[in-house]
Amino acid sequence: MTSRITISNNFMFGRVLCREDICRGFLERVLGTEVGSISYLNREQVLQPAVASRGVRLDVYAETALGVIDVEMQANPHADLGRRLRYYQASIDSGLLDQGSSWRDLRDSYIIFACDFDWPGAGLPVYTFDRLCRENPALAAQTGSTWVVLNARAAAAAPNEGLRNLLEYIQRGSVAPDDKLVSAMDAAVSTANEDREWVASVMTVRDLLEEARADAIAEGLAEGRAEGIAEGREEGLAEGRAEGRAEGRAEGRAEGRAEGRAEGVARMAALAAKLAEDGRAEDALSVMADPVAVENLLREYGL
Repeated sequence: MTSRITISNNFMFGRVLCREDICRGFLERVLGTEVGSISYLNREQVLQPAVASRGVRLDVYAETALGVIDVEMQANPHADLGRRLRYYQASIDSGLLDQGSSWRDLRDSYIIFACDFDWPGAGLPVYTFDRLCRENPALAAQTGSTWVVLNARAAAAAPNEGLRNLLEYIQRGSVAPDDKLVSAMDAAVSTANEDREWVASVMTVRDLLEEARADAIAEGLAEGRAEGIAEGREEGLAEGRAEGRAEGRAEGRAEGRAEGRAEGVARMAALAAKLAEDGRAEDALSVMADPVAVENLLREYGL
């Protein structure tokens, strides 16, 4: 039996928020202000699950009286969430101005990431990011763009009951009995789960993504092992060459010393023989303790 798809699935999230009343309630609860009418810019996309290019598929993208708003469900932790926000912002902005338009025509924009994890790690239920001056945080760049990151794991610390109920539903699927918005979201989730053809397509996409992720991990492990083997081999060769050079030098020194001693003995034996032939055996005995005299005699006899 196919398991129930929850609101934390990005396809389910997009489908449920395609209901204008639910989307408006969600946005007003998160942003704390009225948003007015909603015009969806990607309704077909969120209703038809598909694997698309990175940064192109938006869960919910709508135009409101506040500006354009992108809402994304993020159920899996991402260490690079800040760069994802930046990339989504660039993707949105690139389509908001026609050629020759004034910069004043660039609509205000909001990106909301609903996360089932605490990305910044400060334990806050809501993080709102604006472009502030580092030297004077009271000064804002006034870009007209705002990023909001929800942390469902900090639902208990939410500033109001409505936001707390919403975050608890995202995290655990629990429905506050008197919360009309969350109840409507849960009812829409149940209705979507009855659409078996849609559920099957979501599961297919999920399986494809999981397979691609597993393949990427396996490929990364294989590449890592190969790189590790290559690095280990290079390190081993380097160590071997170093040890070989050291051993070679040691053996060379030992052989040199041995050859030197043998040569010295042979020269002394030849000198003793020459002195004996010349009747100078006593000289041989007397110079053995005098290295200078030995060298002189060796030169004398050409040894």
